[in-house]
Amino acid sequence: MNRVTRAFTLVELLVVIAIIGILVALLLPAIQAARESARRTQCSNNLKQLGVALHNYHDTHGRLPHTIVANYRQLGGRWGTTSPDHKGSWLVRLLPFVEQQSVWDQIDFDGNVEHSSVVDGRPMHELVIPAFICPSDDHDGHWPDGFAWNPSSNGQRRALSNYSASMGSQANEPCATHANYWGHSTLVRGHETHDGTGNRVSGPINSINWAAEFRQITDGLSNTIALGEVRPRCEGHLRDGWTGFNALYTGTGIAINFNTCEGTPGYGATACNRHVGAWGASQGFKSLHSGGANFVLCDGAVRFLADSIDMVTYQALGDRRSGHAVGAY
Repeated sequence: MNRVTRAFTLVELLVVIAIIGILVALLLPAIQAARESARRTQCSNNLKQLGVALHNYHDTHGRLPHTIVANYRQLGGRWGTTSPDHKGSWLVRLLPFVEQQSVWDQIDFDGNVEHSSVVDGRPMHELVIPAFICPSDDHDGHWPDGFAWNPSSNGQRRALSNYSASMGSQANEPCATHANYWGHSTLVRGHETHDGTGNRVSGPINSINWAAEFRQITDGLSNTIALGEVRPRCEGHLRDGWTGFNALYTGTGIAINFNTCEGTPGYGATACNRHVGAWGASQGFKSLHSGGANFVLCDGAVRFLADSIDMVTYQALGDRRSGHAVGAY
C-alpha cells in the first residue's frame, strides 16, 4: 500500500517557527548570563593575582608599588634617575610579579618609560597585558576609535587597564558628590609630592610618588581597599593606559558605578556626569557587572561590593586609618 506524504501547512510551519523563537528567547538570557558569569570570574581572578603580586612586591621592597614621576628616588633610587621624565605607573612596578619579567627587562628607565620604552619591537604603551583587562568591559584592550583621548597620551594608541589603585576617601574637587568623612584626605587627587610621608593621603596608593607600607594601614589589611575595577570609557585619565603615570588612581569618594560614562544614557546630563572636568565624580570605581564591582583588599582577598553600599562604610574601607569599625557589607 502506498504511503501518502503529508506536507506541513502554512499555519503549522508558523507555529513551529514561533515555538523555536520562544525557546531561543528563553535560552538566550541564560547563555548570556553564563558568559557574563565566566567573565566576572576571570575578572575576579585577575584581581586575585594582582593582590598576590602586591604582597610579593611588599615582601621585596618594603612598601606597596607606586607611580613615579620626575626625579623621585624612593627606595634608594631604584626607579628614579637623573632624567626628569616620567617613570610609569604602579602597574609597571608590578610587572616582574605578574609573570612579565621579559617586559620589565626591556623598559627604558633612563628615559620616559611610557613614551620611549620598546618591547619586542613595538612601543610598550601599545602592549596589552591580559591580566590587566576585565573581559566584561567594552573595549578590546585599546581605547576605541571615535572617542577622545586624554591629551597627555599625545594621541598614542594606549593599552588599557581595568584595575586601578585606591587613593581612598580623597578630597577630589570638583564634583566630590559625597562628603569626606574621615578628614585624612585634604590633598586633591592625592598628589603627595612634598615630604613623601603620605600624611595627607587617605588610601594605600596615591596618584604619584607615594604608597603605603603595611604598617601604615592601621585599620587593618582586611579592612582597606587596595585596588578595584574601573572603566576607561568613564574617566579620561584612564585612557592613558596601564603604563601611564597620570592614569591609575581612583577614590572611594564617589559611589560605585556613578555614571560618567561617555556614550551612555545620562552622560553629560549635569556638570558632574562627565569624564572631563568632573574629576571628583569620574575618578570612582566602576564595572559592567550587574550591581557593583570587584575589589581586592590589602590582605589580598577579593570582594564584590554592591553599588548600593553605605557610603560611610565604603569610605571607611577606602581610608587606611579611619578608625571606623567596618561591619558587614
